[in-house]
Amino acid sequence: MQFDHLNFNEDDGLMTIEDLRALRLRKKKIESDKKARKYILDINQRYRKMSTRKSNNFLRNMNPFKKAA
Repeated sequence: MQFDHLNFNEDDGLMTIEDLRALRLRKKKIESDKKARKYILDINQRYRKMSTRKSNNFLRNMNPFKKAA
């Protein structure tokens, strides 16, 4: 689901200073949210990669014929 926060009625194309400031802040917030989501995605991918590698090594090193000490 995607929302378009930047489209609103712009009949004449003239904007007040407050409107421009609000638009700039909205764009800045959207960009920072995108960067944060990308950063979190990268961290999650690295963690998933490490955890699958650990679980694979654990299962590979587990030998059913090894005597318990």
